Formats: sequence, structure tokens, C-alpha cells
Amino acid sequence: MFKQRLWILSFLLAGITLQTTAQTFTEQGKTYPISADGNKYVVTGFTPFSQLNDEGIFANTLLWTVENVCPKLREGITEVNVPAKNFKCDLILNSPADSKQNNTYYCKATFRIASGKLIYYISDILIESSAFVMKKVTPMEKLSPEKKPAHKEIMDDFIQVESLILNKMFDFVASNQLSPITHWNEISISKPVQGMTADECRLAFGKPQTILESNGEIQWMYSSSFYLFFKNGRVETIIK
Repeated sequence: MFKQRLWILSFLLAGITLQTTAQTFTEQGKTYPISADGNKYVVTGFTPFSQLNDEGIFANTLLWTVENVCPKLREGITEVNVPAKNFKCDLILNSPADSKQNNTYYCKATFRIASGKLIYYISDILIESSAFVMKKVTPMEKLSPEKKPAHKEIMDDFIQVESLILNKMFDFVASNQLSPITHWNEISISKPVQGMTADECRLAFGKPQTILESNGEIQWMYSSSFYLFFKNGRVETIIK
């Protein structure tokens, strides 16, 4: 009887452990605090993804950014270095819907992949807030959270929204089933070639302006002079 109870207890504990590890970053509500880097405020750190290689982490991170940061094409992504597996982008973040704040935050982010880790660095944070009467857009460095409760509320609001964005990115990186990437050279110079997959095209050129499907063929339009036509999931025809 004792052994049976011990076995049941072990089973239940194992179930709790599995349930905990299965939680997403968003479900866990992880937060990524602001720290000082010299005379400026930044958010910096890393998250390991042991189940993925560096190429997979880089591709998924860039794909998520294309889909969720860029309004079209690769706008907002300011630099991509495929060999070094890093890129930079501009982020525009808004206070969460349930927040007492109503702010917009402008910042710059660098993402770098090394040794199975996604390393992030968010800096140059500007705040657009009705709380500032004299200056509509204010650098984060102007805040005095230790002295002014209102400034601490703004900083806490930014931490909440950037943490949510990072958690959503990390969840995508960990869960997205990436198609094999075999055209890294072409991606690095934004060159379209036959045989590229949809994922590879998004990495190389960003989001298309329009997507049309007809008779089993899918057409992506990037501009009036740049079209890609897909057949069976791969680029078959290029107009550029």
C-alpha cells in the first residue's frame, strides 16, 4: 500500500512538473526589467533555446519581427547581418489595454543569436505621453522613478508592454515549425531565386503587399515591378 501511494504521489508530481514546463513564456508572465548601461536605460539579457540550432533561432526571430513589427515589406528592420545572425529594428509599443497609462514608446532593439541563445538589447527608449506637458516625447533617462511615483508608473508600464512583446516572440521561436532554410546566401543579399520557400522569401524581402491565389498558383506582389509566383510551396516564376 505504501509503495502504491508513493507511486501515485510520484506520478502526480511528475504531472505537475510537465505542466509547469509546458507553460509558454506568456503564460508564465515573465518580465524583463530595465537596467542602467552607462548613462542610459536598457532592457538586456538572453533566453536559451536548447532544442534549436542558431540558424533556426535566428530565422524564427526574424520571421516573427517581419510579421509583427513591420507594417509592410521589411520596414522597421534597419539592419540584417545573416552571417553574424543578428539584426536591428525599431519598435513602437503601446500601453496595454488594461493599463492606467496611455503611452507610446519608441525604442531600438538588437537581436543576436549565439550558442543556442537569443540575446536582446533594447535601448534609446522615448516616451510619448500626455503626462509630459512641456515635452511630448521624452527620453526614458529623464524619468526619476525613485523620486516621482508617476515616473515609476510609466517605467513599470513600459516593462509590462516590452515583456509581453518579448514573451510572444520567444513563444514563436520555441514553437514555430520552420521549413528548411537552404538559400541563406540569397537571403543575405535579398536576391529572389527559383525554389525559395515562403519562409525564405519573408526573411529576404519581408511581407508582400498583396497575396493572390488562382488555379493552384499563389502570387505575391512586393511592388509594381516585383512579383513572385509559387507552385507547390516554392517560387517558380519571378518578375523583377
